[in-house]
Amino acid sequence: MSLARVLADEDEEDRQGGGSSPAHAPLALWSWWTLGLLLVALAPRLIYLFGISNPENAGDGLYTDVYQHWQIAYLTKEIGLSHGLRLWDLKGVEYFWGTLHPIVLVILFFVTGSTDIVLARIQSLAFGSLSVVLIFHLCRRYWNLPVAVVATAFATFAPTSVFNDASGMLEPMGVSLSLLGIWLLPKRSLGAGIAWGLATAARPEAWLSSSGLVLASFLRRGTVRRWFLMLLGFGSVMAAQMAFLNARTGNPIYPLYWNFLANAAGQWMKPLVASQQSARPWFIVLWAIATAGLLMTLWRRPRSYLLLLYGFGSCALVFGLLGLTAFITEWYPWRWMMWILAFPYDFAVLLVAIGLFVILPRYLGKGSRWVAWLTAGVLLAGTQLTWIPIETAYTSTASPWNTDVATGRYIASIFGQPDYRGGALNLPPPDHPEVTYSLVHYGGLDGRHFISQLYDPFYYLPPGYHYAAHPVTAGTLLRCWLSTTKTSIFVMPDDRADYLAFAADHPAWFEMVGRVAAYGWTIEAVHIPAPSPQTCAQVALDARAGGSPFDFVDGHLTLPIAAVHRLSEAGAALQMAVAG
Repeated sequence: MSLARVLADEDEEDRQGGGSSPAHAPLALWSWWTLGLLLVALAPRLIYLFGISNPENAGDGLYTDVYQHWQIAYLTKEIGLSHGLRLWDLKGVEYFWGTLHPIVLVILFFVTGSTDIVLARIQSLAFGSLSVVLIFHLCRRYWNLPVAVVATAFATFAPTSVFNDASGMLEPMGVSLSLLGIWLLPKRSLGAGIAWGLATAARPEAWLSSSGLVLASFLRRGTVRRWFLMLLGFGSVMAAQMAFLNARTGNPIYPLYWNFLANAAGQWMKPLVASQQSARPWFIVLWAIATAGLLMTLWRRPRSYLLLLYGFGSCALVFGLLGLTAFITEWYPWRWMMWILAFPYDFAVLLVAIGLFVILPRYLGKGSRWVAWLTAGVLLAGTQLTWIPIETAYTSTASPWNTDVATGRYIASIFGQPDYRGGALNLPPPDHPEVTYSLVHYGGLDGRHFISQLYDPFYYLPPGYHYAAHPVTAGTLLRCWLSTTKTSIFVMPDDRADYLAFAADHPAWFEMVGRVAAYGWTIEAVHIPAPSPQTCAQVALDARAGGSPFDFVDGHLTLPIAAVHRLSEAGAALQMAVAG
């Protein structure tokens, strides 16, 4: 029952059938059967979303990225579109995952008139259900109905699939578009190229997988027209996307670069712990198995080779990142239930189904079918036990969610007072997008009032530049920033020494009006005198030149070189005037 035997058997079928499709008539993708299958796939996901989980809590602390994606889409709608076609975020990661998901979500916001997180979760489960339909059609095309039924049943009812599809994450969109391209390719090569191109805009992994699928499609005989149309579709989407990314970020492959070249290099990763180190060998073994399957598929190239390449390639990428790069520091004991392994699980079951309903009957005859069905049923029933740890993990998010909801309502109640609501709400470094959601959804605030502390004056200064060493320059920069942004409420984190020192030096400018003990935030009302535009412009130049005319370093008064030159020139001019 080796992979080589599976691929060899498929080649034999191709030869017997002249490389044509299986004997049974394929079902059209858009048919009553497909609609019924789609409704069956939607049912458990909708039941979980509205009947089991809290629709507003996608998994606070477990699936925080869902709120990050929502934040990007929401702020794009409220702010980004008014600055031309551009994405917007408080954390600076608006282009990190790609452009398609926030654009689709913005469209949903406009169409429905709502900005509820439930829209993101419905979008996710809709694409996840589409993947279920595509798995059925692809398995029936390449193998047989029993394989399609088993693979589809797992993708429909497996707890990991239901949980992740209903989460609101990006992966279901990227996977479904990739599978759609594979389904379209035999006769609709233009659509296949477009689908694969859109997949790259949905998930950074698809930059690799879609490019691989395009190249692999040339390994089978096809007309020049089909290849031209596929390349036209894929190339057009990629060209438009890369031009947009280059215009907005200066890097045409921005998502690919930061997700893989930076993540794999460990630029943002935490130190490795013992449990991660012990898990690494297992991921290396899984990576080797997936890579072997990938190479074997490329060698044999059965009729199903594009689907197998996508499956093995996706697994090799995930296991390779975890086993061979610094990305292993993102592995935690509960990661097995998360998005990163959702499709590898579906693909693994597809391989099991091939073994049970394609390979096993060839060795044991048709009488083995009842054993295969029984085995498949037991495996599917056994997977339902994983609901226990999944629900345990999800239930644990209720407490942080309640904290974030209360925090958002509390801050909104302060900012909503007449003295402050005409200004801006200056928020801490945005590691809490759930609070942003709470401010909007429960606090009723408008995102156009939000200012991110990520882009404070220190963001544009050299590393190590602090208020304590440069109180005049940094203080004036902070005054310019707070006054220019019209900050009326300043949410000040306890760990921002620059802010604390600045406020301590100017107590008349700040008034404590609240406190969020859970996160160590002090809420300050701002009454700061605005410097002149000329002062702000000059101090910015001074900061870039190395400081201000009167800064302190290690307790000593210092002058930057530019200031020394200006004072020297002024002194020389004064001496000449006196001498004259």
